[in-house]
Amino acid sequence: MPIIFKLFFLFYSLTYSIGSQFLTLPFSSKELSIGSHPTLFEHNPVNPSLYSAYQNRPSIFLNQGVWFGEVGLTQVGYNFQNNNSVTHFGFRYSGINDLEFRDETPSDRPLSYFSSFGLSLDAGRSFKRGQQRFGLSISYVYYGIFTYESKGIGLNFGYSLDLKNKIKLGGVIQNLGKMTKLQTNEILLPQRIIVGVSREIKISQIINFIYASLEKNVLAPSAKIYLGNHINWDRFNFYSGLSSSKKVLETSIGFGVLINRFEVMYAIRYGSQNVGIPQFISLRYLLK
Repeated sequence: MPIIFKLFFLFYSLTYSIGSQFLTLPFSSKELSIGSHPTLFEHNPVNPSLYSAYQNRPSIFLNQGVWFGEVGLTQVGYNFQNNNSVTHFGFRYSGINDLEFRDETPSDRPLSYFSSFGLSLDAGRSFKRGQQRFGLSISYVYYGIFTYESKGIGLNFGYSLDLKNKIKLGGVIQNLGKMTKLQTNEILLPQRIIVGVSREIKISQIINFIYASLEKNVLAPSAKIYLGNHINWDRFNFYSGLSSSKKVLETSIGFGVLINRFEVMYAIRYGSQNVGIPQFISLRYLLK
């Protein structure tokens, strides 16, 4: 493997999150704007115990966006409820194209172009027992760069508890599993633990959800703190959030509106890295 290719591999895998770290990226407008909270109900949430089925109706959803470094992100899924359980099927894709392959000799043109991508096929289920929720999901993970590939299986476990005064506690363990080698390089799954708390406050017709969470990722040098807010008024939703880790600060905002069976959401994030502006548009369609 030429030295230039090694440098590209290291740079894009670590800086632009195309390695197995794509599994930790936000794949929806709601998560991008509010943060990765284990107490946040979502179609494909961080916490698999909180899969949602709006008004107990099955739904199809599409999320399309871009991450730092112009990394493209796509997520498609389907959720349906059966008694006290919600089942999820979906996939996530992260990719970047037009990477240049060069050798040690300076040249105006690269020898060739190549892409780097990650794909995850996901299935999971959540169960409710009284004030407690339990969740499990499994992911088939496929990662490729140039002509090399790696694949594996990841497991995610989640738990949440509803307390008095509309307070919710949540915790999740993600990406327990193993990947095959990428040529001769070990690919590690980004195992992470997230714990958090949220509270719902209702004033007249306005409902305010406040979130706070702490994440530890074995592949990241420091812990990450998330703070988020969700304001709901009738069919309108407004989102905001802040996340902080060592030498990195990110802020985000978003909004959404529900029109008959359709829900449309948009979110944008600003970071101190100065390597792009992540943004997402999300669509949900209720089937019944």
